[in-house]
Amino acid sequence: MMDDKQKKQKTTKDIRNAAAGSQQKTKARKGNNGVLLKKYESVMLDMFSTKSSSISSKYEICQEALYNLTPRYSKLPPFINDTDKHKLIDNAKLYWTSRGLTSSSNTSDDKSPFPFDKETSLPQCGCIRETSNNTRDVGDVKDTKRAWRKEMQLANLIQCVLTLIPDDILLNEKTNKKTFRIIDFAGGTGHLAVPLALLLPQVEVVCVDLKKYSLDLLHKRVDGVSLTSKKDDSVDSIQVSTALPNLSTYYGSIQTYPHEFDIGVSLHACGEASDLVLRKCLNQKASFVVCSCCCGKLQSEAKNPYVFQSTGGNEKEISYPQSKKMIASLEKGAESNNSHGNPANKKQQEIAFDEIAKASDYSEIGDIRKPKNACRRAAKALVEWDRLLYSKECIECSVSHETPVNVILSRMVPWECSVKNDILIGWFEDLCNPYRTQSQNNTIFGYDTSCDNDFKVALNHLFGNNTVSPGSTINTQNDWTTQEEKEVTSEIEQFLVKSSVSQEYRFSKGMGARKRKLIHSVAEKLSLKHWSEGKGSEKVVVIARQRTPSQVDININNKT
Repeated sequence: MMDDKQKKQKTTKDIRNAAAGSQQKTKARKGNNGVLLKKYESVMLDMFSTKSSSISSKYEICQEALYNLTPRYSKLPPFINDTDKHKLIDNAKLYWTSRGLTSSSNTSDDKSPFPFDKETSLPQCGCIRETSNNTRDVGDVKDTKRAWRKEMQLANLIQCVLTLIPDDILLNEKTNKKTFRIIDFAGGTGHLAVPLALLLPQVEVVCVDLKKYSLDLLHKRVDGVSLTSKKDDSVDSIQVSTALPNLSTYYGSIQTYPHEFDIGVSLHACGEASDLVLRKCLNQKASFVVCSCCCGKLQSEAKNPYVFQSTGGNEKEISYPQSKKMIASLEKGAESNNSHGNPANKKQQEIAFDEIAKASDYSEIGDIRKPKNACRRAAKALVEWDRLLYSKECIECSVSHETPVNVILSRMVPWECSVKNDILIGWFEDLCNPYRTQSQNNTIFGYDTSCDNDFKVALNHLFGNNTVSPGSTINTQNDWTTQEEKEVTSEIEQFLVKSSVSQEYRFSKGMGARKRKLIHSVAEKLSLKHWSEGKGSEKVVVIARQRTPSQVDININNKT
């Protein structure tokens, strides 16, 4: 007998299978280069194509989809000028020394960025690295490489936050008495909130988190005392730091934070938590800096990991995709693969987006700037673009949208400081425009074309080399190097020289999916038949000549 939980899981699975039933026949599909596509690649192919596989074996790019859905990256906002930076540091040092905190210059090295550099010399509670005398404070990172990456991640977000603050408030020249408040949502132990509070004594900084233990560690770092010694440790409670009066913590959820704020920021809030931050900021018409994490947990059957890890609750609040344009695109793709020609339902759209989200949960930092896994990074960019489109649509659909939101998608510098390096930056008022200095200098701000490579590689993989305009120097390979392709080509050519038309060539067992994919691609280019046999570790790629002599036969014979 099944209990209620098992019955619910079975029902959900049955509904999902029924919704996906019409797509079963189109799972094994090929792109224009002849390589078998993964599920998420098939979804991307449908999103950007004008034809379905049932109509033609070749696919053409839909220009409307290309315009609406191709992620466009902007350069990271410029850092504040040196004069303002030195004034900021001087004001900050006066503040924290007056509070009894001392600079700790031995917790940085020559590679540490502002504000973790030796010039700024933040107090230990605002630093990432362990001290040089090997005495570790709460939250200190021991590994040098990991510490550098964390510093760079935080430095990128701090740079964005500083450029969103109006000039009079940033330099402590404000004339009004209204509190300017920055919220670090899902801020954990305060690695972002504490440096911001130290740098900006004129600003109130609040660290919001559902984990009481994390906030407990924050207060131990800054105040030397934990929340367990406080009287009020209930959910939805606020505690003000004793060492830094402009720093406080809120023990509660993103949605329930009760006060107005001016900037919302989050670094690697897990799953839908990043979207909850975006929606909170949009509702408040507050500027935002959001760098997401764990996009694979956006899948329809996944739960809310941020809430679960904190409270044990595990229900999602947001359905995906969010934007109308992304929904329309996935609906078109689902309909083109519906064997009965029926309109796509919401479940089919969710299944399609699930494949994109699952692929986007990508963590191979060594592949950055390389063609390998470019399609997965392109899937991550699509998830972020859906968020950007939703943010714009959300304000446009509101009753009063006199102040439209400006949203851009940018990327951490350098990219290698995190695989999850995409940053969404939004603002409502011109005085918060992070590029306002460039506008005043009549400097034309352009897109960051260096971020386009992954998406171009992905489109070439799906649609063929005609995707990129003639003369482009972009590397159009995907998942393998030029040398690897030459080696496979040479092996195949040796077989063609020695074989007859009826012979087949079986590659060795034990090759990974990437190597098999390469073999299929080379075989397609050489106009050969190619297929896979076996399962698991026994799976092999087999190639054979076409029954009629092809141009490749002539070319090979000429070589001999």
